[in-house]
Amino acid sequence: MLLNLTWLIPGLPLITSIFIAVLLISFSKTMNRLTKPVSYFIIISLTFSEIINFILFKKNISGNDFILGSNFQLVVDRTALLFSESIGLIFLFIMLFSVAKLERRGGYVRYFISLGILIGLVYLFSFSGSLFHDFYDPLLSSLDKTGISF
Repeated sequence: MLLNLTWLIPGLPLITSIFIAVLLISFSKTMNRLTKPVSYFIIISLTFSEIINFILFKKNISGNDFILGSNFQLVVDRTALLFSESIGLIFLFIMLFSVAKLERRGGYVRYFISLGILIGLVYLFSFSGSLFHDFYDPLLSSLDKTGISF
């Protein structure tokens, strides 16, 4: 049941960012004035992705899930969930810091759109399976030799 919700982890930030990008293209002046609602909307979508990710990580859910009947397969395991949870928290802190400290100038909405698309693509990379494990597993094994364990 929970494995079927894994597409929401990369999907929520991607869908939200693409939706806001379409609105920005359509209604440029209005969307550039709505900086706080746009940033909070993307932050909320990332927060929901993190909550789903945390639930899957705590319940030790693993397996393969096809995205909406397509050929693209999400490979969910403990290392992918740990990586995506940590990277998602980093992006969440970046977004929260940006809301607090950045001035609302031209390009502010585009900045949040690009952060949302980037985190969605990083999530897709972390659940890609062998491509992710070819890069990430040597790092984990070297950390295990130093005594740091996950």
